[in-house]
Amino acid sequence: MTEGARTPEELEALFEDAFVLRDPGAVAPLFEARALLVARGGTGESRGSEEIAQSAAALWSRDLAYVAEPRRVIQAHDLAHARDKRRAPGRRRGLALRDLAAVNGPDEREAMSDNTTQTLDPVVVHRDEGEALWWFAALAVIRATAADTGGLMTIVEVTEPPGQEAPLHVHHREDEAFFILEGSATIHVGDQSFDVGPGDYAFGPRDIPHRYSIGPDGCRMLFICTPGGFENLVREMSLSAESRTLPPPSKEEPDWEHVAEANGCELLA
Repeated sequence: MTEGARTPEELEALFEDAFVLRDPGAVAPLFEARALLVARGGTGESRGSEEIAQSAAALWSRDLAYVAEPRRVIQAHDLAHARDKRRAPGRRRGLALRDLAAVNGPDEREAMSDNTTQTLDPVVVHRDEGEALWWFAALAVIRATAADTGGLMTIVEVTEPPGQEAPLHVHHREDEAFFILEGSATIHVGDQSFDVGPGDYAFGPRDIPHRYSIGPDGCRMLFICTPGGFENLVREMSLSAESRTLPPPSKEEPDWEHVAEANGCELLA
């Protein structure tokens, strides 16, 4: 987090103040190098603090305004999803990257809030499509991204080898669900453990420690993360898959602490 803002509300206030003052020098320090800000309807993206500041200045030159919409958030690096009005206070932590909208008046602001996702394009990803990555010992295929869904969710199809175990960790940004397609696993969430197989679903809420253990026949499952952005971590920690198969065995132990830090998680074991 920057020194200028410690909560999503503070970031929103500082960003809006910068718009009122039309001061690009006040915008850039609020965002990290990996920050991503999405314009209304997903029609434009600004990446990094300097580019975001330039985009803000471009809006000022057209005499347009900024409106924060908590349901349209693109997650990047260690910045967190904004607090949703439908959630209990205090569930979300960290800074927020909010939707950047060019609007002219309060009536259009209300329309944007009610119809945020209606401007998205339809997306179909067939079974042999999607970005394929070798993610540690797993094959990961990215099925839906934050860009596809207006920041609402990420879906990654993950194939794990028999006996694979994820370390105990806790997400402070996203809720994570598991839908089992093939094989079996044991999902551990808090003090509870669930044996799951094909067609089963398990939910791991944020702020509750969880991990999973893969059964003797391996497992193919969907990770469904809300809000979106989890695909950025998968890409950062992966290699492009040379084939849609499990990667060759590696003798190197994954740098789990780096994984946790990069994803805003807390590694517990």
